[in-house]
Amino acid sequence: MRALKWIGGVVVGLFVALALFFAFGLSTLRGPIADAVTKSTGRELVIGGGIRPVWSWLHPRIRVEGVTFANADWGKADYLLNANAVEASISVLPLLAGRVVLPEVHLEGAELALERDADGRRNWLLKDEDDPKEESRFFVKLLTVDDSRVTWDDATSDTRVEADLSTDETGVIFEAQGKWNGMKLKGAGHAGHVLSIRDQSTPFPLRADITIGQTSAKLDGTITGLVGFKGIDLQFERLSGQSMDDLYNIIGLALPATSPYTVSGRLYRLDGVWMFENFVGTVGESDLAGTMGVQAGEGKRPLLQGEINAKVLNFADLGVLVGTGEPRKSGVLPDMPFAPERWNSVDADVKINAGTIKRPKQLPIEDFSTRIRMDERVLTLQPLAFGIAGGRLEGTMRLDGNHSPLRGDIKMRVQNLQLAKLFPTVKQAQGSIGDLNGLIELAGTGDSVGKLLGTSNGKIGIYMDEGKISRFLMELVALDLWDAARVKLRGDKDIDIRCAIADFGVKAGVMEANAIVFDTGAVNVQGRGTINLKTEEMDITLKPQPKDGSIASLNSPLYIRGTFGTPKVGPDMGRLAAKSAGALVMGILNPLLAVLPLVEEGKGKDSPCRQLIAEATKSAKTAAAAAKAKEAKTKEPKAASSDRSPAAGATARRPPSPPER
Repeated sequence: MRALKWIGGVVVGLFVALALFFAFGLSTLRGPIADAVTKSTGRELVIGGGIRPVWSWLHPRIRVEGVTFANADWGKADYLLNANAVEASISVLPLLAGRVVLPEVHLEGAELALERDADGRRNWLLKDEDDPKEESRFFVKLLTVDDSRVTWDDATSDTRVEADLSTDETGVIFEAQGKWNGMKLKGAGHAGHVLSIRDQSTPFPLRADITIGQTSAKLDGTITGLVGFKGIDLQFERLSGQSMDDLYNIIGLALPATSPYTVSGRLYRLDGVWMFENFVGTVGESDLAGTMGVQAGEGKRPLLQGEINAKVLNFADLGVLVGTGEPRKSGVLPDMPFAPERWNSVDADVKINAGTIKRPKQLPIEDFSTRIRMDERVLTLQPLAFGIAGGRLEGTMRLDGNHSPLRGDIKMRVQNLQLAKLFPTVKQAQGSIGDLNGLIELAGTGDSVGKLLGTSNGKIGIYMDEGKISRFLMELVALDLWDAARVKLRGDKDIDIRCAIADFGVKAGVMEANAIVFDTGAVNVQGRGTINLKTEEMDITLKPQPKDGSIASLNSPLYIRGTFGTPKVGPDMGRLAAKSAGALVMGILNPLLAVLPLVEEGKGKDSPCRQLIAEATKSAKTAAAAAKAKEAKTKEPKAASSDRSPAAGATARRPPSPPER
């Protein structure tokens, strides 16, 4: 440090004076020494105490008391250095080669004020110290301090730190307080020897417990090039804070906003790449482990890379996808806002694996895995896979933050969802057997999952090829009260599910049923209606048709209405006596059905759903042909007048009636 160079210059002057004027008494040299240093540096040196030698031929030593050295004229502090005593030794032999080597400089009761102003000027640089080669002619091997204080005041970064220092055999013990980049700082610990700070190639050991703003750390390791962090290798016993993006204002490491966190691991920097290796800890409600790296290039966005593993994960904790953890409305669909304005600060390529995704009051998501890539404000989750209700969903999700509002699309395949696990609170459904398959293809706009779904267009379809379900449950669906009571008395048993289909087209966030069919050995249920993803409201009508013709069956349509959070299911009390007529839902013929290609991929010709669709198609075509023939017959022209029949002819030739009298 140049701040030490002029200290050494002062000491050299003292030693020269010692060699020449030892016989005349050193105290008489205070004035000449102070004048010489003041003239050569442009800063006033005051020696208020005595000068005492400790003579040695190899390392003569001198002690000067009451030393004050002036600050730069623009500096805020009254002085650059104020010390009760400065004691130093000098190597004689290097002087013969024109080099000044001070094996040790010791400061007692010193106050050193280091400043950098808003223009970047540094108060420890003297008027004639612009030549970097001068540094090589002067060297201090060891600087030790007792009961001293160093103040670092940097106007370019709103930083002011005051550190109380004392040294032991291995380094310096410190207690510091102040502010760092405008944030409150407090810390204590043990560091290497003071002079190793200036070395840009030698690691500076540091063991400390430090708090900056809302971020605190207990660490042990080394820093190379303390100003600018050229190299860093620290083992964090604890690193905690309110959000990881606060680290940017501390060490310049760009990370996304997160929930409050406490982690431990190894942080190091090598060739411009920051690595947080083998970390473990918690972020919000999530437990995390893994390795992350940030690579920053000149003029480029930082690239965040790595892998995160968790037993329980809440996506809101990571902040990669959302800006806050607070929903804007109460509802079932996620409505936490995305923050695409943050996406321009970092690119990412991160793999995430989680045992469970936390979703309060909803079916748990398990065995989650994805690869999150952020590239120029475009966020992609591909592949995206997770387990739910005993099955699995796999596909991709893409969010484009370059548009306002944000654009997004999702394509997912539904695989083997178990019927019983879809309705965990329905006791009668727990014995059900059957796997649901299907797909989801949606595209929408909005700054949250809820808004994306509420504006989406696309299709959603699921189907089940064969299964089993409670007969009692199906009798209740059909409102076959007599059979339901009989089943309850004799004991429930499973009946076959022939096929189940729920197929919807989606436009502007409204799902409209193309087909709803649930065909079992006891009841065939057909449905129609809409589901509004924007308002989270449902209006579905189910028409159960018992196959056993029980006279007790009321055959009333069932309605599913209300919201996703509070659905209401019940019969139409005004139509309990009405009979439900008609063939299978005509919408099943819609060539745009999402499930049709999936059925073909499944069991093919042996699929019960394919057979059901074929039967419905044949029945509908037959009905359509009959209706067409009937319509054509009603439009046939009436018999022509040339057609003669006795009756007709007689009527035609009947004479007019005589006039009444």
